[in-house]
Amino acid sequence: MSYIVLIFVNRILLRRLLPLAFTVFYLGQCGFAQLTVTGVIRAREEVTVRSELSGIVQRIAVHEGDHVREGQLLVELRNERQKIALDLSKARLAKAYASVEETKVILDNAEKELSRVKIAADALPRKEVEDKADQVLRIRANLTAQQADVSQAAEEVKLRENELKETQLQAPFSGTVTQIHINRGDALRPMDTQVLELVALEELYVELLLPSSYIQRVRPDQKMMVQIEDYPGLGRLEGKVIYVNPKVDASSRTFKVKVQIPNANERVRPGMLAEVRFEP
Repeated sequence: MSYIVLIFVNRILLRRLLPLAFTVFYLGQCGFAQLTVTGVIRAREEVTVRSELSGIVQRIAVHEGDHVREGQLLVELRNERQKIALDLSKARLAKAYASVEETKVILDNAEKELSRVKIAADALPRKEVEDKADQVLRIRANLTAQQADVSQAAEEVKLRENELKETQLQAPFSGTVTQIHINRGDALRPMDTQVLELVALEELYVELLLPSSYIQRVRPDQKMMVQIEDYPGLGRLEGKVIYVNPKVDASSRTFKVKVQIPNANERVRPGMLAEVRFEP
């Protein structure tokens, strides 16, 4: 005998908790014929940007709703001190380079002089030849030390550049700025103050909880039909299973599934509800 079992959960709770609202249809006693599950749409990439440094907000380079590229400047802190430190380190590097070039010229002349003296060694005192050779060795040692100074100065420039970069908060990925939490002049606490929220709307998925009896019926890359609730104008979308949790929750007897959905026109937004239909 055919019968129908209906299970629903309050939709207000769905928006707060991972949804567990599904309708199961039985055909006789042969097993599931169809399962429709309601889930929450989430973004694969979503982040609350924070600063690694303490500082004062000098400039906010974006607005809420702006689409930004990966690496694009979002917020800049006051960084006059870091810029000055970088300029000083670049000046020290330039000076170290100049010293190396000067010593190379001196070494070249000293080696030429040593070669000339060696040619006429029979006609010159032995001490003069030895002095010229010692002079070349000292200049070579000095050049090695100066080249080490260049390497040290170059690393210092990299350090100062990194310190300056830390005052410029950049987008970790391409996405849309959904909310800005700070204003110009605000003081930021490192890794604590929320600066802004960024979400990538291009890659979305529906997060679902399925009954444990379906764990052998769902597999990665499986195609599903998805209907965005309250937005019938979007039509049905073809989704694809991208994750199946191999573990069943002991208390709810359910397991988590993620179904990727297309969003080329960015009309679907994280937080919406969607109905996903699973066929046997």
